[in-house]
Amino acid sequence: MCSDMQLTHYQVMKSLRLNIVFIQGGHTVNSLMDLFWKILEFLRKIHPPEEDSPNTSICSRGTMTESESGPVKISEGKAEILFTTQNEVFYNKVQELNRDFTVTALTTFGKHVHANDRKILKRARQLNDNDNNTKAPGLKVLEALGATGLRSVRFSKELGSLAGRITCNDVSPEAVIAMKRNIAHNECQNITASTADACVLMCTNKNEFDVVDLDPYGTPAMFLDTAVQAVRSGGLLCVTATDLAVLAGNHIQACYGKYGGMPLKRVYCHEFALRLLLSCVDSHANRHGRYIKPLFSYKADFYVRVFVQVFQSLGEVQKTSSRRSYVYDCVGCHAFHLQKVGVHTPGTQQVAPGRGPPVSPNCEECGRNFYIGGPIWSDPIHDTEFLGQMKEHLAGEGKYLGTIKRMTGMLTLAEEELPDIPLFYELSTLSKTIHCTCPPLAIFRSAILNAGYRVSLSHVCPKSIKTNAPPSVVWDVMRRWALDNGAKLREPDTVAGILLRKQPTLAVDFSLHPLAKQDPDVLRFPPNPEPHWGPKARAGKRKPDSPGGDSGAKARKTPKKEPLHDLKLFSCKRFEMNQCDLGDSCRYSHNTKENNLENANTEAELNNSMVSSEILGESVTSDTAS
Repeated sequence: MCSDMQLTHYQVMKSLRLNIVFIQGGHTVNSLMDLFWKILEFLRKIHPPEEDSPNTSICSRGTMTESESGPVKISEGKAEILFTTQNEVFYNKVQELNRDFTVTALTTFGKHVHANDRKILKRARQLNDNDNNTKAPGLKVLEALGATGLRSVRFSKELGSLAGRITCNDVSPEAVIAMKRNIAHNECQNITASTADACVLMCTNKNEFDVVDLDPYGTPAMFLDTAVQAVRSGGLLCVTATDLAVLAGNHIQACYGKYGGMPLKRVYCHEFALRLLLSCVDSHANRHGRYIKPLFSYKADFYVRVFVQVFQSLGEVQKTSSRRSYVYDCVGCHAFHLQKVGVHTPGTQQVAPGRGPPVSPNCEECGRNFYIGGPIWSDPIHDTEFLGQMKEHLAGEGKYLGTIKRMTGMLTLAEEELPDIPLFYELSTLSKTIHCTCPPLAIFRSAILNAGYRVSLSHVCPKSIKTNAPPSVVWDVMRRWALDNGAKLREPDTVAGILLRKQPTLAVDFSLHPLAKQDPDVLRFPPNPEPHWGPKARAGKRKPDSPGGDSGAKARKTPKKEPLHDLKLFSCKRFEMNQCDLGDSCRYSHNTKENNLENANTEAELNNSMVSSEILGESVTSDTAS
């Protein structure tokens, strides 16, 4: 039958995707995989693949050899993986920062949190005849969406004795083949490869793992409900969301459906996205009598990432409404106000509904109305002690990490952020609103500090102003700066005209404050290391030329025309107004417009003839080849 249908092994493997999972005693067993491999070996004997057939993969147990080129070795951290250039399994080198942060967070969690957990120590001592010298066992980790298995391999090799049993799972058979190959290549004995639906795996292993890592392609929303159940009480949940366009407000309907909150496309949209994701994770945890405690949250490149502890407590769940807020953002002047969903009375379990709104129907600064967004997580998004422990690890054992400079800068920014102040203003946006020059960041920060308020940066924006000063103080500072630097008064009915005509109520002092300066040795906002630094194509969609690359786009049928680089083809406007004194050294032509137009048409015709000849040559070549 195979010889009649001319099936390749790759097609057979595609058609025989066996994702059936048997549950025996609470453990996941892939019992049909042996039958799967026997079928492939039988087909290989009766119908060996042709050697000259292109794009054919020969699959054997735990290995993959391509006929065109062998797998490429990729080194990251202390791991080395074998990656095929056919893009059958997803890999993105941009996410090295994500993986470095995850290894650092798990190391810090294992040393300072897991090792001192009283319940874990008590259970370990009971198993060792009440030996008081018993240490906590290694971290039991689940990577629910493993792909190549690089992350799990790095956990195994870089966590050392902190790593316990690691389960690397993916629903794709191609991914399982890749991860088995990489596990064997790195000689990792404590990693188990699993092929199952991630939600089924987590739902059937409740309270089983110390760490659950979710790094999906796109939204993690469909995995959150089972993930908060799979991690034990006090365990660590790591979640990535790469659909930042949805969370940042480009698709508000999709965001509300996936994350249960209304996004606001404002200057603080990336921090808003982080807090919206935290609110969503906490909401899923609350349904199962659990709540979260954020340890570290950050936005980088095209994604947001959160590390949260998950605890079991019905009493704390009752207080979670006081940790979320709605946001009122002025349409005109960008002033924002927060409204708590619930108000918790300290020292009690009582929570009352939030009272509001915190603003009048029209903004007190410019008279415009408000957007309403949220609810978002309005409590701290970092744990300062945990950040300090992560920095200590980087300064000691973590010096080998490839993104250590960027990690140190981001951790420093997170430490400097005001923990109790959600969201921020952006300096250039404030200046654009009233049409004035942008003040230096240190000068503006000094004015806020001299007025008696606190101020800091946000790690998501280099020109951010995160402060506890009310909007009236922020606009008094901007108003004084604009008037002192010659800003023009606009029409009275515009936002800029209303703001500049309003009398300031604050005596602004722009003298440099000592706390306004920043340490120049810390790399806070580094540039991208290379061009086209961003998300890559989903696995199987394109075939990149290099591992993790994105150069698999279809070639143009018609070559792109080259732009006109000779500026002498265009007339000098200053010369036409008798204002250009450069003569022949001017980059533009001092001839008449008619001559310049004729020269431009001549060069355009020459370019078109060259393009036509290239197309004709390609067609002749293709006809000859056919």
